[in-house]
Amino acid sequence: MIAAAAAVPLLLAGCGDDGGSGAGGACGPIRRERLDPNFLQHVLTDDGIVYTSDPPTSGPHQQTPPVEGVVDEALSKPVQIGVLERGDVLLQHGPDVPEQQVADIEALAGDGVVVAPDPDLADPVVATAWVHKRTCSSVDVDDLEEFIAERRGKGPE
Repeated sequence: MIAAAAAVPLLLAGCGDDGGSGAGGACGPIRRERLDPNFLQHVLTDDGIVYTSDPPTSGPHQQTPPVEGVVDEALSKPVQIGVLERGDVLLQHGPDVPEQQVADIEALAGDGVVVAPDPDLADPVVATAWVHKRTCSSVDVDDLEEFIAERRGKGPE
């Protein structure tokens, strides 16, 4: 009975929360997502592709020239996965994020960090890396920097 009770915290720790404080900030915890079984598939478009999460953190992707820094238009899901595959972090913001917060998130772009708008996000801000995600109700620079520090450079390439 005691061994079973001691095992419960260990089992719960393996249920997708990779740590990350998220305490008191605008962002939730860093979550590990299931690897999409089609992650090795290269595609030209996203026609007919169903991803296991949105925005995706693995799956069919496009081999494209590297996307870097701040981009002005939403990235297709296959391009998003291409960014993550090489180990970069993708920070996306929805259309209702205030201009100052967009400027704050864009200031995080750079080596291994891409920032892009996404009008279809369910949350105002979403940080993704290879099989990891963190959702935010607004831009929280500290939480996003924590995600970047923990996940940048950890793609399969």
